[in-house]
Amino acid sequence: MDDALLARRDEERAMLLAVAAGDPRAFDRLYARFRSLVEHYVRHQLVDPWQAEEVVQDVFLEIWRIADRFDPQHSAIAWIRTIAQRRAIDRVRKSCADRDRDLRIGARDLDLVDHSSTERAESVLDRAELRRAVRALPDRQREAVVLRYLVGMTGPEVAGSLGVPVGTAKTRARDGVVALRRVMAP
Repeated sequence: MDDALLARRDEERAMLLAVAAGDPRAFDRLYARFRSLVEHYVRHQLVDPWQAEEVVQDVFLEIWRIADRFDPQHSAIAWIRTIAQRRAIDRVRKSCADRDRDLRIGARDLDLVDHSSTERAESVLDRAELRRAVRALPDRQREAVVLRYLVGMTGPEVAGSLGVPVGTAKTRARDGVVALRRVMAP
């Protein structure tokens, strides 16, 4: 192996060990060196750029939190890539589960509608249009809108479920409702 490459790998291991010791400057250097690489790994798994950006942030947060688990006998790049791939796969699984749950909830609610009157039939059409509009929202907004307004969670419960600050959860729900109003306006 090339001496320059070996020196670089040793430097990367040393950075991770410094991060494990709580050195914020080492973390800044590690972030600068690996951000584009982590972003590449994550974008390979996720299509939505917003979700990809969140996962990249989650990866670096996790690196900061668990850097003490890094074994310097192994490659820093491989360790970081493993974290990135696991986080991206987790997000894909969560998105699929959320979509499936939304479909189950929608199907359950659809069965409860009484179609005996014209007014109720129009309501069903409005709900179908609303479901299509909700599905068209970006994943982040859709998750917040469904949890807040369809499931009936409070702002703090939505934040806890999504793993984001309360303000972020409320903003996503509000932005989703604004987008729905635009789409559903006559």
